[in-house]
Amino acid sequence: MISIQSVNHNEDSFDLHSKEGVSYQISVYVPDTAPPQQGFPVLYVLDGNAFFRTFRDAVRLQARRSSKTNVLPMIVVGIGDARREDFVSERRCYDFTPPSSSLKLPKKPNGEPWSETGGADTFLAFLEETLKPQILEHYPIDTENEALFGHSLGGLFALYSLYTKPSLFSAYIASSPSLWWNERAILAKEEEFRKNLHSETLHKKLFVSIGSEEKGHMITDAQDLAKRFSAINSSSFSLSFVEAKGENHMSVVLAVLSQSLRFISLRT
Repeated sequence: MISIQSVNHNEDSFDLHSKEGVSYQISVYVPDTAPPQQGFPVLYVLDGNAFFRTFRDAVRLQARRSSKTNVLPMIVVGIGDARREDFVSERRCYDFTPPSSSLKLPKKPNGEPWSETGGADTFLAFLEETLKPQILEHYPIDTENEALFGHSLGGLFALYSLYTKPSLFSAYIASSPSLWWNERAILAKEEEFRKNLHSETLHKKLFVSIGSEEKGHMITDAQDLAKRFSAINSSSFSLSFVEAKGENHMSVVLAVLSQSLRFISLRT
């Protein structure tokens, strides 16, 4: 059982524990309008302590006039650390990074050693087996219209989820994805996904963004990713790529927020 606390009439908060005993703060925004017959679309937001309120307000304001903004009313679920900090480096470093038998990383800018890595499969299992069933039990959702947002290492995780568990979500927002991680080891997973893409029964959407003021390798990696997926000729996949002029690694999230919401709202 979970204890859901009402923050206001359309926002809830509760703590949820993984099977490994890790505690997460879950924040849920529910639109004021009556749900469609099939339920509301859902957007799961990683680094929820930092980004949930931003996405909540963008959806709340723009979905009032969907016919003008092309942003659908949707449930927004923030997944944050139970310590209520915006970014908890050791937690996200573990949760958002793929497992690997060998690890090659550059030195951290602050000179400190990397904390434990490689927990992406464990975190995916938490989303699939613990969090999503709770959201389905307590809120009217459309199980065929669920999206995942992640930024930086969270963007890397969003791609890893798409590549390894494509049935878990229908749309993915990968903001400034850290494709450089472990010498771009995720590219092997990408190749496997592209080979199997035609076997997918549900349409998948991928929104990738990068700021023009980010590090050169981040920009090049994102551009190359977009080129590879632009070449895919499949009715089961849609891509949107935005390189935001004048934006840096943090400002890019806000700069392309509305574009990403419109993209995941598109009916396919």
